Amino acid sequence: MRARMTKYVTAAVIALVIIIGIIEIGKPVGRANVVFAAAMDSVKQARTFSCTEAFDVTYEDGGKRGEYLLKQKLMFKEPDRERREQLTSAPPWSKDVGKVTIWHYGKRQRLEFRPFDKTAEFHDTSSDYVIDEKTGELKLTQLNTRLRDHLLELSAGAVEDLGRTELNGQSVRMLQSRKGKRITTVWVNPETSYPVQIEHKWTDRSRSPMTFKSIQIDTELDDDLFSLEPPDGYTLSVHEWGGPDYKKKMMTKIKYLGLWCVVYANDNDDQFPDDLGDIVKLGVITEDVLNKVLAAPDDPDGPPVIRNRKPNTAGKDWSTVVILYEIYDQWPEDGVVACFADGHCELIANQKRFEELIK
Repeated sequence: MRARMTKYVTAAVIALVIIIGIIEIGKPVGRANVVFAAAMDSVKQARTFSCTEAFDVTYEDGGKRGEYLLKQKLMFKEPDRERREQLTSAPPWSKDVGKVTIWHYGKRQRLEFRPFDKTAEFHDTSSDYVIDEKTGELKLTQLNTRLRDHLLELSAGAVEDLGRTELNGQSVRMLQSRKGKRITTVWVNPETSYPVQIEHKWTDRSRSPMTFKSIQIDTELDDDLFSLEPPDGYTLSVHEWGGPDYKKKMMTKIKYLGLWCVVYANDNDDQFPDDLGDIVKLGVITEDVLNKVLAAPDDPDGPPVIRNRKPNTAGKDWSTVVILYEIYDQWPEDGVVACFADGHCELIANQKRFEELIK
């Protein structure tokens, strides 16, 4: 492992895919609209929430691409606890099947443990930041209920009541909404009006189906599910961010822009943007937000400190191709932050290695 090099995996890419898939918004019409709206409103009002999501994901390993069905179980308990369990994995990383990650945002701590090798990692998240998508400002990470909140917005287009049916032995009411090429089907518990399953399909098959199963809303979630103590018999290691807080903030900014560049490339035949203004044209970020993110953490209204680099990715392993990096006059003592074409971000301490990467 390279000294003082920090690498972040591309789980956020997956989150972006989910949000992009369900972000179209509308209002229900037709005789089933009251039931449909009640089902969606129950999602928004939930203090606890859990579901299992499943959709196809592409991956790259050693320059080769593949596809697998990603399944993970998500749950949260307001105001500050979250848990994710990885039920499947891409073949190269099968050891991650069963991996559990627990966040306690109030304590600024995270626990990860893997059943495969009975190892656990405890992380201090005091310097974990996110970008406020409305303002472009940096803020400390907090419980993100965005998936739940967007499920509310699935009432896009006309709603059709398909009547009663059975789902996993349970009597449910099936409703359907349409928005452009997307068809959303919702299975609702008629006694509670809570959705128990939601599925997206696209009529032109431009995207693979997305399913949210085993939805539970306002059910009792035991505090032990969110414990920061690893299971018995696990070997625990403790990790703390050893670099300057400034670099962690820069990493957050560059990774945020990098992920939108990856989305842009996925929609443009693997061609990355010539200019970061191209991601503004996608409609996913405003020019004001872009300018705020490009500025230094301690000078939010100042000039850009992040440089875009359109790479030639043909035949290359995307995890080795730099697309964005931190601008500098003299090589910084703590290194330079860079984002790669697969969406991961690194703090690169070795100047020679960095210069080789951007040749």
